Amino acid sequence: MMAKMRIGPKGQVVIPKHFRDDFGLKTGEQVMMDYTGKEIVIKKTASNIAEIARMIANSGKKIKVTPELLKRLDDEEYEEKYDRIRKQHLSGH
Repeated sequence: MMAKMRIGPKGQVVIPKHFRDDFGLKTGEQVMMDYTGKEIVIKKTASNIAEIARMIANSGKKIKVTPELLKRLDDEEYEEKYDRIRKQHLSGH
């Protein structure tokens, strides 16, 4: 789902409420911004260390936690959540 927004005088863009709700974004929470080609990408950060630790513990494996692993976990979570929300919006729910 796309939304058309205006850039404010300080370069700020408001994330629409339904996007914030769908992704569980709260006031004051940090997000990551990047760009790919001609798109600007905003991602929820993997700042919930307890959630990441639980995922690793539940894997049953010994895993060396590296910045690359944390980024991969964050990317996978983002992709899963994006796909789920996109399907919900396409089906009208």
